[in-house]
Amino acid sequence: MTTTPEAPASTQQDSSYYETLYILRPDIAEDAVDSHVSKYRDCILGAEGQVIDTQMRGKRRLAYPIGKHTEGIYVQLHHSGNGQQVAVLEQTMGLSDDVIRYLTIKLNFTPVSRDSRGEQDKGAAVADGQPQTRQNQG
Repeated sequence: MTTTPEAPASTQQDSSYYETLYILRPDIAEDAVDSHVSKYRDCILGAEGQVIDTQMRGKRRLAYPIGKHTEGIYVQLHHSGNGQQVAVLEQTMGLSDDVIRYLTIKLNFTPVSRDSRGEQDKGAAVADGQPQTRQNQG
């Protein structure tokens, strides 16, 4: 009796999707922002995760002051993996003085990269009732 290997099936099932939103200090230079974005992408890739999409949300007013900051540079990162990359990413962010807040959530849907979807796909996603990115209206 031959058995099929369980590893490939379990590897696919172990892969989950995550969204990490982090806020950088508003007074850092643009090249430092790019440096942070690439550093956190490398953290995920180094922990055997996969980066799906990175979006710069720009400088926005905070809902409440954090330290002495009333504004921050928002960056949204979609990634997938077995969960180990989240611990590595959050540990690296926690050690940085330039990151004033971060939050990672596990998604119950598959995020789509901006490069792989066109304007028609965006309209279809709204019509299908798929979750959209929420923006602060305040």
